[in-house]
Amino acid sequence: MFRHNLPFKKISLLAATCGGLLVTLATLSQAGGPPPQQGKPVSQPETMPAGKPVGEPSPTVSPSPSGMPSKPTTEKPTTDAPPRFPMPSGRVTPAEGTVVIKLVNSTNAVINYQVVGVTPPRTLGEQSEMVLKNIKVPITLTYQRPDGGLLLVRTQATATPGMLQVSFGATTDLGADTKSLEIQEDGRVFLN
Repeated sequence: MFRHNLPFKKISLLAATCGGLLVTLATLSQAGGPPPQQGKPVSQPETMPAGKPVGEPSPTVSPSPSGMPSKPTTEKPTTDAPPRFPMPSGRVTPAEGTVVIKLVNSTNAVINYQVVGVTPPRTLGEQSEMVLKNIKVPITLTYQRPDGGLLLVRTQATATPGMLQVSFGATTDLGADTKSLEIQEDGRVFLN
């Protein structure tokens, strides 16, 4: 009789284990699945499946609350992503490959500047202006306040063809501070 009860005890133990597992799965399913991942997600480079154009969304399979894969869905690209390349801060139309740069210092501080490879380091006085003529593009203009103050730079094409006005103002916003300006051959202006 002892042997006859042994298979029954094994089946009872197996049934109890499976029943406990089912209760756990049902509880997770009713609660909406496992707890969400805590912390920052790991950043991974964007990869596209072979044969898919970069602009076309790829189908993905996302798990349902029961843990089983659901139907494939197509993810739409987000529009909140930053641009891959910085946008130009201005534009000037070069005349015969050269530009005229009008520097305007509206701060109460001296500004040191230099057109890299063209002019030696120079100083622009407080509340003053300077015009740099016939500067061949592309160029890089560097600038800084000797006292370490921050500069807010604004660029603007003028009514004079081939002239760009660069206005220097004071700021306390570290994110707005720049140290150089680039004018590309096509006249696009970038602040760095």
